[in-house]
Amino acid sequence: MALIHLWDGAKSAAAAAAALTICGVPAWFTHVAVRGGLAPLWAYVFVALLAAVGLILGAAFGRKARNGVAPSRDRRR
Repeated sequence: MALIHLWDGAKSAAAAAAALTICGVPAWFTHVAVRGGLAPLWAYVFVALLAAVGLILGAAFGRKARNGVAPSRDRRR
């Protein structure tokens, strides 16, 4: 594997971590707010949606990282 593929894989891994963090942190704090009584029970819908989006994006970028594909590309260079 060429060095560019390692670099592209690292960028995709960083994108996967960012996607999981960006979606996971608000989902977690919304969950905590619902459990604490600060948010209504229907806010769990948004927790599920945010978690689903984060997992889908994280899996997609993780697959790209494993294959050595840059986050903004469909195929290897």
